[in-house]
Amino acid sequence: MHFLLHKGIICFTCDAHLFFQVRMRPLKRKRVEAPRIPTLEDVHPYTTWSMCVRVYHKFHAERFAVGRKRLSMVLLDEKGKKMAAVIYDDEVDRFEPLLVEGRVYYVWRMSAEPVMRNQDYMFADSHFVCRFTSVTALNEIRNVNEQFIPLFPPFMPFDKVWQFTLDNDMYVDVIGMVMYVSSMGHKYSFYNRKIPLRNIVLMHSSYNIVKLVVWDKLVTGNLSTWEKIAEDRAIVVATMLNAKRDDRSLHTTDFSRVYFDPDIAVAHELRRRINNELSGPPSP
Repeated sequence: MHFLLHKGIICFTCDAHLFFQVRMRPLKRKRVEAPRIPTLEDVHPYTTWSMCVRVYHKFHAERFAVGRKRLSMVLLDEKGKKMAAVIYDDEVDRFEPLLVEGRVYYVWRMSAEPVMRNQDYMFADSHFVCRFTSVTALNEIRNVNEQFIPLFPPFMPFDKVWQFTLDNDMYVDVIGMVMYVSSMGHKYSFYNRKIPLRNIVLMHSSYNIVKLVVWDKLVTGNLSTWEKIAEDRAIVVATMLNAKRDDRSLHTTDFSRVYFDPDIAVAHELRRRINNELSGPPSP
C-alpha cells in the first residue's frame, strides 16, 4: 500500500488501483476574542472592578474623626468619564505615596459603592464612588498619551453650563481663550480674612464668553502669568468650578486647578478656530 498526497487529498493505493481517498481539511486557527477591559461606565455598586484610569485630581488627606483619615480623588477613564474615589484609614498610608495626580494606573479589585457624601457627587456626575480597600492593588503605566486616556474630560460649553447646573451644585470643567484679566482685588471672608481675586473673561468658539472669578492661591500662585496671558491670548483650562447663577459667572473652588496653554489637541483646535474667526475672512 502506498500513500500519495495530491492537492490536499491523501490517496491510499494498492498497486496501481485506487483503494479509497480522504480529503484533508485545511487547519484554521481558532479566533479568540480578548475580554473587554471595563470602564467607569460599567461600574455598579457592591462589586469589585479592575480597570485602567488616570488620577485626574488628587486632594490632600484629611482627618474627619478621631483616629480616622480619608483621601479623596477623581478618576478618569479612556472615555473621559469621571468618578470620585476614596481611600480610608490605613490604606491612605499605603496608597497616598503611590498615587500621583495626572498619572495613569491599572487598578485591580477596587470596590464600588453608592455615593454617600454630596461632595463626591459634586466631583463627578455619577451616583457611585470607587473605594480602594485592603485587597486593591495598582501598577503605574508610563508614557500614556491623551489618545489612550485623555488628560481632561469633555469640557462644558459655556452656553450649557447653566442648564447643566440648574438643580445641582456639580462642579464643571471649561476651556477658553483669555480675552481680559482684571487687576487683583480683594474680598473679606466670613472670618474676616482678606482673599485676593481676579476677574477673567474667557471666550469659547462662536464668540461665547463667560466670566471666571479666580480666588486665593490660584491668584497669588500665578501673579506674573495672569499679568501677561491677556496679551498672549492664552488658552486656559479651569476645573472643578462652581457656577453662580446670580451673576452667571464661574468661580474657582478649593478643589480647582488652572492650566495655561495645555499641550492638548482640543486647546490647539480652539486657538486655531478663534484666531480664524477674529481675523475675519481672507482678503480677495
